[in-house]
Amino acid sequence: MNQKIRSKKVLFLFTELSGYILNSFENALSVGFEVHVINYPVNNQAPFKFIKNNNIFFYERSDFKSSCDINTLIINIKPGAIFISGWIDKDYLNIVKNSSIKSKKILMLDNPWRGTLFQNIWALYFNFFYKSKFDCIWVPGKPQTKYAKKLGFKKDYIFEGLYTCNNRIFNSTLSKFKKSKVILFVGRYVKEKGLEELWQNFVSINSTLDSKWQLWCVGTGNLWNDRIKDSNIKHFGFVQQEKLVEIIAGSDIYVLPSKYEPWGVSLHEMVSMGKPVLVSDKVGSSYSFAKNDVNGFIFSHKKTNDFKSKMKKLMKLSKEDLEKMGKESLNLSKSISTNSWVKTLNKIYD
Repeated sequence: MNQKIRSKKVLFLFTELSGYILNSFENALSVGFEVHVINYPVNNQAPFKFIKNNNIFFYERSDFKSSCDINTLIINIKPGAIFISGWIDKDYLNIVKNSSIKSKKILMLDNPWRGTLFQNIWALYFNFFYKSKFDCIWVPGKPQTKYAKKLGFKKDYIFEGLYTCNNRIFNSTLSKFKKSKVILFVGRYVKEKGLEELWQNFVSINSTLDSKWQLWCVGTGNLWNDRIKDSNIKHFGFVQQEKLVEIIAGSDIYVLPSKYEPWGVSLHEMVSMGKPVLVSDKVGSSYSFAKNDVNGFIFSHKKTNDFKSKMKKLMKLSKEDLEKMGKESLNLSKSISTNSWVKTLNKIYD
């Protein structure tokens, strides 16, 4: 690409990379951005293998011993905008406080507002010490917008659509309803994902049905050794993205029963492939990609047997009903895309 065209330099002070965020970065290149990214190592519980685009400048977080080192990088590349991933990294926050850095400073936040004591105290602290240092905030969706307002950002300075699935890979062209009776879960094997309740409910419901379903679970984590072993439950372990798309295509329903899920890009991936869904009301992305009795069901862990009853109801639907829900999922999936992500990036930068 002509250097004159690629004139918009951005620096992302990031944490863990993911396939979907890398795809977003790559799309930024196509509209003239020069992208620099400081990132953390890959999570052992989600060891994705990435092919890093050589046109993106990547830096290992461990190579920067202090905020002064990061500041040196900023002086060298002179980005027009710096995107800071939350407040977990104190060196990243110190960059924000450096008044000599004239770049736009954008906070990226994916935590939803839960009204906890800590969040209320932090919101007051942030308003007093950090709010004036940021130009705006970029969040995934509505659950985070409420938090952004608590942090002191006005409506015009809050941008949504921070996370989007890779529309090129996750799309409905591979999915066909064969009524194979397969429920799919994708995620880490940890308690907050609601896996134990999923396994127990599935085994209980399936035992009452003449025509059995299968439950496919993809992922790994500290619950792996405690996984339920049942003839109708298949544990794939962790799989790379290419294999995952094939598994999704062979499933009929996606379930994400998380007890805490700030966003959950996997839900966007599944609706983009036309899957009916069963999700808990604690999944942040359900605000955008799930509607009760339209493209699936939303349940609450707080309501006795709500998870089980809605799971059973979904498993008893006809092929035609599931196909209809799948089409509704596709419609909902289009509310956020890689194109909208790039448009927002441009709007923030300009």
